[in-house]
Amino acid sequence: MNFLRALSRRLSLSSIRSRMLVIALLPALLAEFGMAAYFTSQTLTNAENALHARAANAARHLADALPYALISGDLARVDALLKTEAANSQLAFARASDARGQMIAGTGDGLHVASPHAHYAQRSEIRLPATDFNDAPLYAASAAPVDKLLGYAEVGVSLDQIGVFKRDTLIHAALLMLVALTLTGALAWRLSNRLAGQLRHIGQVVGRLACHDLTVRTQLPPAGEVGTLAAGVNNMAEALQTHRRELEQRIREATADLAAKKDMAERAHHAKTRFFAAASHDLRQPLHALSLFVTALKTRNHQTETLTLIENIEASTAAMTLLFNALLDISRLDAGAIEVHPVHFPLQKMLRELEQQFGAVAAEKRLRLRFRPCDIALYSDPLLIERILVNLIANAIRYTDDGGVLVACRRRGHMVRLSVIDSGRGIPPDQQESVFQEFVQLHNPARDRSKGLGLGLAIVSRIGRLLGHRIDLRSCPDHGSMFSIDVPCGDVRLIQSPITAGAPAQIPTDALVLLVDDESTILRGMAELLDSWNIGLVTAHSAAEAEQWLDGLGRVPDIIVSDYRLPGNTDGIEVIVRLRQKYGPGIPAIVVTGDTAPDTILRISQAGFPLLHKPLRPAKLRALLTHLIQQARAPAVG
Repeated sequence: MNFLRALSRRLSLSSIRSRMLVIALLPALLAEFGMAAYFTSQTLTNAENALHARAANAARHLADALPYALISGDLARVDALLKTEAANSQLAFARASDARGQMIAGTGDGLHVASPHAHYAQRSEIRLPATDFNDAPLYAASAAPVDKLLGYAEVGVSLDQIGVFKRDTLIHAALLMLVALTLTGALAWRLSNRLAGQLRHIGQVVGRLACHDLTVRTQLPPAGEVGTLAAGVNNMAEALQTHRRELEQRIREATADLAAKKDMAERAHHAKTRFFAAASHDLRQPLHALSLFVTALKTRNHQTETLTLIENIEASTAAMTLLFNALLDISRLDAGAIEVHPVHFPLQKMLRELEQQFGAVAAEKRLRLRFRPCDIALYSDPLLIERILVNLIANAIRYTDDGGVLVACRRRGHMVRLSVIDSGRGIPPDQQESVFQEFVQLHNPARDRSKGLGLGLAIVSRIGRLLGHRIDLRSCPDHGSMFSIDVPCGDVRLIQSPITAGAPAQIPTDALVLLVDDESTILRGMAELLDSWNIGLVTAHSAAEAEQWLDGLGRVPDIIVSDYRLPGNTDGIEVIVRLRQKYGPGIPAIVVTGDTAPDTILRISQAGFPLLHKPLRPAKLRALLTHLIQQARAPAVG
């Protein structure tokens, strides 16, 4: 049993074929062993009983045959009878003895064997037959009585015969068991091979199904348990293939639907972009002309009452310009036209400038604006960081009615967290993501333009993504908000000293500016402005008209200022290229546009021309004109 347990443990982790062989051979082995043992035991018992019976029969036969030979004293007869019985009954020995046990005669090799365990002996009494001796004539003269016990007949059978028979019987039983076990093993091996092959085939099919080959099927007949299993695998594969076809169809339909929705969203986005670009351009044109006329009028008029009106008009124009600039910032960010120039710079200097910029605005609303000192350096684009803080501080002041605004910083490892904290109205949790979208204003249902367009936080979010800086918002309704941005720390040793600006340059009095624009009002406004600056100006509606004027003057312009959108299939870039080809490739040029479309901004940026957006700030225009003209003339002067 211990062997069987050990065998079972060894085969418990083996293949199904080994298990089937054990299952088939173990019962067969036990049955064959039991049957062989039973029948061998019965055979040996019967053989031993037959041996005993043969010895008993031989002893009785001699006891019946020897009385007359013993009475007559015929020893030869006694010896002959013993030999005859020993030969017939295959006795080891046979002997006759008297009533006292003294041997009278005997035969056989077993007479002289000393070991009593070598033979099986059987003894029988020799008596006279049951006859009345007193009546017999032979004994009539005898007066004395005769004892009926004449002696003993003793025979012995050799036990070696039983041993040989037992050995032969066991050998035959073992051979029979081996033959039966071999036949059983061969049959079990064949059956296990067949079953293992079927299961292996099913396993291979399942493995290919697991590798997404749903076209494979089992090739087994559906009869029996294995056939049922194979049919189940085929049904499962069919169901999986059908399900995959359905999923693929759904995916195709969902993809087509998603593509349609994406195309619709892109068309809507492009339509929105075109609308804003067109609306911005069309509104900027008169605003640009108005700004030029206001600046020229302010330069020429010095009456106090009229100057007050002009300043009011200029303030309104500036407010509208700020709104348009917010749209421009969004467009430039979407177009990817803004480049990042990270440097090491001190934060405290920027905070002081912001405090000066917003101090009066906060005081006007009776709010306390505080800037915590932060003597630390940052590594980022200072202009873009300042733009983020400007929008966050302006937004905090705009939506805070009582209390104040705090601008603070805190170092966190290799990062610095800049936070703008206010005690304003707060933002509900479900609307904290939407405030970073365009034109979203939670507390301006009337769309009061004095509260902006709702683009400040959208600009902050886009600049944060452009810089790779994380923007965080924490807010609670009626308890204020905290906007934070994480900026990498800078190295104070790598801060570059600002270049000391020299005296502002002046536009040369003999300079000639060429202005190309299809709007007559803008041409008149620019003429009035540049005339107030005592700068020569040639205006034209197209490149051909500009060539006529320049050819008539016999003069090459010092700088070309062209509107981007012009009549026909031309634009400002093409006009500048055409005029440069005729009058010289080194003529500086500026592109002016009221278009805020991202693709327009990107195209002008890729062309490499300075870009000014309408409405122009006269001071910015004059500075750029001065810089480009002086830069172009510098080699000639030297």
